Amino acid sequence: MIVIYLFLLFCGQQHIAAGNTPQAQIETDIAQLEKALTQHSEQNAYVVIDTQHNRLQIWQNGRIVHQATCATGSGKVLLHPKKQDLWQFTTPVGLWRVKRKVTDPIWAKPIWAFVENDDTIPILPWEFRRLDPTTLGAYALELGDGYEIHGTLYPTLLGRNITHGCIRLNDEDLARTYQLIDTGNRVYIY
Repeated sequence: MIVIYLFLLFCGQQHIAAGNTPQAQIETDIAQLEKALTQHSEQNAYVVIDTQHNRLQIWQNGRIVHQATCATGSGKVLLHPKKQDLWQFTTPVGLWRVKRKVTDPIWAKPIWAFVENDDTIPILPWEFRRLDPTTLGAYALELGDGYEIHGTLYPTLLGRNITHGCIRLNDEDLARTYQLIDTGNRVYIY
C-alpha cells in the first residue's frame, strides 16, 4: 500500500509539473495499476501453511477465504533398532502443488509406522496390515513424496507440531479445503 501511495505521489508531482490535471491523471494511474495488479495476481486459490503457528490459510483473489488450525511435523527422529535407517518427522517447507485429490483415502503404512509401534514389519508392500482406511479421514490432498493434507483421529491435538510430516485438519476444515483447492493449485509451506 505504501508503494502504491508513493507511486501515486510521484506520478501526481510529475503530472502537475507537466501541466496535467492531477485528479484525472491520478484516477487514470490508479486504474492502470489495478489492471496491472489483476494481471499479476494469482487467480486460482492457493494454500499457505505456517508450521511455526500451525495455521492453514486459503487465499483467493488477494484475500483469505478460509483459515484453520492444523497440526504439522514434530521434528522428532526415529531410529530403526536393527538397521541404520532413521526418519525425521518434519513438514517440508517450500512451494508444493496438489498432485491428486482423494476421497476416502487408505493409508499404506510405511516401515517407520511399524518400527514406531515396535511391531513386525510386513514383508509384502500390499499386505493387509499395511492398509489403514480410517486414519487419514474423508479426504486427502496429495503433495508428493508421501506428504498430504488430510484428516486426523485426534482433533484435540491440532495446533501442535505432532505429525510425521503431513498436515492434519479437523473434518470440517478438511472438507472446506478439499472443496476450495483443485489439483495443480499451489501450497506454500513455511
